[in-house]
Amino acid sequence: MSLRQINKANRQKVIVTNAARFFSSIGYDLTAIEMVAERSNVSPATIYNHFENKIGLLLAVLIDEGEAVQRIGEKIISQRQRANADVIYRLIDLYVDHPMEFMNKSCWRQALAASTASSNKKFTQEYQNVDIQLKKQLVELMQALQKEDVFISQVEPKSLGEIIWNNVDQMFTDFISNEEMSLKALKISLSNQTGALMTLALKQD
Repeated sequence: MSLRQINKANRQKVIVTNAARFFSSIGYDLTAIEMVAERSNVSPATIYNHFENKIGLLLAVLIDEGEAVQRIGEKIISQRQRANADVIYRLIDLYVDHPMEFMNKSCWRQALAASTASSNKKFTQEYQNVDIQLKKQLVELMQALQKEDVFISQVEPKSLGEIIWNNVDQMFTDFISNEEMSLKALKISLSNQTGALMTLALKQD
């Protein structure tokens, strides 16, 4: 990577970080490109050049958050004990805890709407790919656990991983849509639902 490319990547990282702070603190609607530009010591034109518009910038924030989750998840998996299925619950906690450290519910509602309505194909596809990679991470963990003889023979690990991921994804969407629901309540529900599935899938001692 050339020095110019490194500088460009670093500049984009600063812009995305500052945008995330504004989105989380004052919300998507009140955040202006000019505000992010001033905080990032760049011109508004630079942001438009990199991200096209505010929706593109928001999607870039989501991509950054998702990639961070993936990296942390990889570390959790690499440090797990062999044949210990409890790592699944640690990953699920990560998948819902980290996004709420990054942005609040209101901003996530805007983000999910933007991810489906945006005409910015580049960032929309990148955001969707992050989602795919997180699902893949969970599926590969299930496949590793199967090789370690954790599940009963009838369990198909790919399907089990996809079911758990889809449930986490849907429950998180329900959570951000419901202003009254707490993160603690979400995590309890996910733990109970995942536990019910795992009781059926795990070999009994």
